[in-house]
Amino acid sequence: FSDRPVSTTPRVTPSPQSDEVMQTLGIPAERISRWDRGVDLKRFSPDRRRDDLLPGEISVLYAGRLTNEKGVQLLADAFLAAHAEDPRLHLCLAGGGPEEEALREKLGDKATFLGWLRGDVLAEAYASADAFLFASRTDTFGQVLQEAQASGLPVVAVAENGPLSIVNDGVSGLLATADAESLAGALLRVTGDAELAERGVQGGLEQL
Repeated sequence: FSDRPVSTTPRVTPSPQSDEVMQTLGIPAERISRWDRGVDLKRFSPDRRRDDLLPGEISVLYAGRLTNEKGVQLLADAFLAAHAEDPRLHLCLAGGGPEEEALREKLGDKATFLGWLRGDVLAEAYASADAFLFASRTDTFGQVLQEAQASGLPVVAVAENGPLSIVNDGVSGLLATADAESLAGALLRVTGDAELAERGVQGGLEQL
């Protein structure tokens, strides 16, 4: 990078982890600003919960594109590992994408595909779940994690990139390494320990 001119154009990023990427590309720290993002707390709220909306005794939600860069195969592997330990778990996927067919084949009747949800319908799905699982390793932020926290869900995410700036491990959710066993273990902890889940819910709501 020694011959590359230093940029003087301001850059904005959504997280400290993205700042580090910019700096490796030669952008000085003083030229990097924060692109703040939030969540609509009037739309995403625990008050929207409907106990009869989602299938499964314990509903685990994912919301987003069903693509490889979102880590959906890892998510499926982690969920199946958790389900093997606790058959009460049922995965609900809100979204769509090129991996949907493969996921349907892999998950079978252990999952329900909700399709693309928007507006109040999406907000109700969030609030009606019992936990949120996020396995992306590439997200620079992770808006869906904030939406899940605002909806009163304990969240489990991969401890890389954007989620590191949203989830305070053990306080506002759980972070795990990017492998199925670790993610499954974290999911089983929040779905099997009511006190831990409630602590994560309250921590998530308080930091928004």
